[in-house]
Amino acid sequence: MKSALGLICLCGALLAVSTGAQAQSSDCQKAATPTEHAICDSRSLSNLDMKMGTLYGVAQEVPMLMGESGNQQDLAHEFITRRNACGGDVSCLKDVYEARNKVLETFINNAMSDYCKAIDIC
Repeated sequence: MKSALGLICLCGALLAVSTGAQAQSSDCQKAATPTEHAICDSRSLSNLDMKMGTLYGVAQEVPMLMGESGNQQDLAHEFITRRNACGGDVSCLKDVYEARNKVLETFINNAMSDYCKAIDIC
């Protein structure tokens, strides 16, 4: 039980630090592309962008996920390509962000579940 509580506290602390440290990936004062302008002009896209940054930060920082950082960087580059292909199309951007966030959430949840089972606290 003590191990489970420790794991929960660790994950909560990492998420809190990542949430506080993450900002929008697009600097709205320097927005130059239609994609960047669309993100900056839409609160929902800005929120999806910040969520994605937070999830990506968690995936990079949680110790049991660090071995996947190269793969996550490749997926991040693919995401940027897909995102930029949307241009200023808000609907397209929303779909791309939601898909990326789902991939990151699934990745983190699966890794946490595997770790929990590996240390026999689940």
